[in-house]
Amino acid sequence: MSAPSGPALPWRAVVALSVTMIIAWGSQYYAIAVLAPAIAEAEGWSREAIFGAYSLGLLAQGLCSFPVGLLLDRFGGRIVMSVGSVLSALALAGLAAAPSEPWFFAAWVATGAAMAATQYEPAFATITASFGDQARRAITILTFAGGLASTVAWPITAALLPRLGWRGTYRIWAAAALLVCLPLHATLLPGARVARGAARRPLGPILRAAAFWFVALALTTGAVLFSIVAVHAIPMLQEAGLSATAAVAIASFTGPMQVAGRVLEFAGLQRVRPSRVAILAAAAQPVAIVALMGVGQWWWLAGVYVVLYGASGGILTIVRGTVPAELFGREGYGAVSGALGTPGIVARAIGPYAAAWLWQAAGGDYRPVQVVMVACGVLAALAFLGAARCAPPPGPAVGPPAGR
Repeated sequence: MSAPSGPALPWRAVVALSVTMIIAWGSQYYAIAVLAPAIAEAEGWSREAIFGAYSLGLLAQGLCSFPVGLLLDRFGGRIVMSVGSVLSALALAGLAAAPSEPWFFAAWVATGAAMAATQYEPAFATITASFGDQARRAITILTFAGGLASTVAWPITAALLPRLGWRGTYRIWAAAALLVCLPLHATLLPGARVARGAARRPLGPILRAAAFWFVALALTTGAVLFSIVAVHAIPMLQEAGLSATAAVAIASFTGPMQVAGRVLEFAGLQRVRPSRVAILAAAAQPVAIVALMGVGQWWWLAGVYVVLYGASGGILTIVRGTVPAELFGREGYGAVSGALGTPGIVARAIGPYAAAWLWQAAGGDYRPVQVVMVACGVLAALAFLGAARCAPPPGPAVGPPAGR
């Protein structure tokens, strides 16, 4: 399979996906953080039930990732992501219409299926099938936009909520999926032509390779760390002695640091193989958590934590899309990426609850949780190292070989 090159590269697809990633992540992932208190107050449902439904959606996303990957290889991003946009609109409208908790849970399952067909994994697969050796640069550009999702979605959701209520806000997001994402996916993404060659590659040999399981382990342990930070970072900083305002301010710098990490990858690391970049970025994460553990004694370590964690996290988002293509080739990328991502998405759903249980079992002490986080970060770095060392000679790489 030869990928397009030169002027034939569909850069308009990257522009389209940059817009749709903001809407998909904003509506399916970030909006609930703003809307949950209003839902609880209006409906009388517990926050545990609301976030339990959300976690069930993440589990559904994980279970759907592999079959969606197979569909991407067979039919291409245009069809799969267009169908995903329709499903997203219906699911978000279902959330808005939910008359009871069981309905709300069912709508989140549908939303999870839509996540699998509209977020980073299908976007990365679409770009990899279309861009060939230029996919790494295109993926990096796409993650710049994706990193703005919370910055865009939280203020919009907060502005709509007092005017339209939580149900009306979800209806607006549903309309955005149908009226913005669907036309962009249907008209600007490549069709099935570039995906036909990818569908011919048997997946069995890759699944039997040690490198595959090393990468899966790295992505899964990294997802555990990420999910715990996403929910518990602010309480951890407060436990270390920071005020609520200071903790929120420190945590809010994670996003800009992610962008800084992606700029570094784009400007300075394009000639380094993605697997090597992954090792370095993953190794920085446990160092960041160790710094977080020391904030109670030395407050300035909060800055060290947010810089290291944010920048490395921004880079790791990119390598999620580029390492599979480097180690296993571009053919069959959708299925390989879906299989690799499934356990990580499931771990992302379970991680915050497991951390809360451990915190409570430790008598309200986050130190055991932080030890687990450090262990996850070290294990992720070692797993990426193992994958790089035992991988077979790569297929067409996403980035140029080191030293070229």
